[in-house]
Amino acid sequence: MDINTYKIFVTVAETNNISYTAEVLGYTQSGVSHSMKRLEKELGLQLFIRDRYGVHLTPIGRDFLQKVRALMSENEKLEQFIYNIKGLEVGSLNIGALSSISVNWLPDIINNFNIEHPNITINLKEGGISDLYNWVSESKVDFAFSSLDIKDNNRNLEFLPISSDKYVAILPNEYNTENMNNFPISKFNGENFIIPDLSYDNSIFEILKKENSKPIFRFSSQNDYSIISMVENGLGLSILPELAIKREKDRLKYLPLEPIYNRKLGIYMKKFKDLSPAAKTFIYFVASYFDIPYDNLKLK
Repeated sequence: MDINTYKIFVTVAETNNISYTAEVLGYTQSGVSHSMKRLEKELGLQLFIRDRYGVHLTPIGRDFLQKVRALMSENEKLEQFIYNIKGLEVGSLNIGALSSISVNWLPDIINNFNIEHPNITINLKEGGISDLYNWVSESKVDFAFSSLDIKDNNRNLEFLPISSDKYVAILPNEYNTENMNNFPISKFNGENFIIPDLSYDNSIFEILKKENSKPIFRFSSQNDYSIISMVENGLGLSILPELAIKREKDRLKYLPLEPIYNRKLGIYMKKFKDLSPAAKTFIYFVASYFDIPYDNLKLK
């Protein structure tokens, strides 16, 4: 078995689709199918259940997937180590990010990073706080730009804080905000409210709960920009981080919350010392970009 077989396996496992795997990896559909059957035969294990809806991992297949991801991560580090010895800088990065960060931070960061490191390819994947944490834990991404969960305790990942981001009340333009410099959270009581899907981000629900505010939860969405559009169209009020509305401020009204709540933005990662050379290079670049002194990183 070679690393290409493992790459095919991981792609099939993540997409549940042989034809899509063949298309994105540049193989024939029959070639991918034969490769997976050959892998199962060599291992003496059934990795997939095949039905008319596609292919799905067996319980053994799910366990095998975790091992293969770890193996591929180590292989990537080895390849980068060899290239670095030769004085060549190459590699690939899989980066997770909240949508507000991928829209407002990462385009400029990646553009500047690419100027200095043109041979490192970057794949960006958006998700919610829970998604991002799990993707890092399961090695689906190398690291993730995320928000530190309000209830975050005893986490197994390292978190590098970068910035804080204030939560704001977002309101339709016709909402009367005369003489209001902030928005008391108690004013959400009885109001129609659009809440982020709790599986995506439960921090706003926790804020309302802590302040004993009881709006009417009429709609939910995993997408910040869908929430903005619903508020703009008068379907309700909401709370979002200020970064999420940075490019949308002319579409609605917004006010700081009273009391004030902030989220801590940063990077979730496994132990820094175990990251690939490309991942370490990117994180040091981000630290420089945000003027974080290396001495404050506490990364070894």
